[in-house]
Amino acid sequence: PLTILIHSRPQTRTFVSFLIFLFISYALLGIQTIVVLNDPMPQWFNYAIIIILTPAALFVSYGVLFRYKTVTMGDRQIEVRYPQFRLNRKYSLEEVTYWKESVVKTNKTSNYKELEVKFKDGRTIRMGHREYTEYEKMLGYLGQKIPGLRKLK
Repeated sequence: PLTILIHSRPQTRTFVSFLIFLFISYALLGIQTIVVLNDPMPQWFNYAIIIILTPAALFVSYGVLFRYKTVTMGDRQIEVRYPQFRLNRKYSLEEVTYWKESVVKTNKTSNYKELEVKFKDGRTIRMGHREYTEYEKMLGYLGQKIPGLRKLK
């Protein structure tokens, strides 16, 4: 029988928008640092930009660069790849402790959905429906193969 694999990765438009934000943030931080270091009397807003933008840029950098992953489901396995660390983890469906979908109403017309899969080794993967491709297919695969492990809120 033909094995169908579901490959999920971060959506390109989301990833590119984060990279643009990071480029602008680090460029602005660099400019403000040069101003503060070279100007004998820098303005207060130069310091404010550095103080506010540094934690935000570091937080987004962590989320984008260190949490980037691709997930492959199929053939009764889940493979999680972290290409930036050259790390691959393969789990059989028997190693899944539970899986659940969380839905949060963001406003009157839209919801934010997140799929969470917990493994017996204590690791968890989370994927949002707007951030990752093939979200619905992954949800369907887990619902078909291991429906008894679905954790309801």
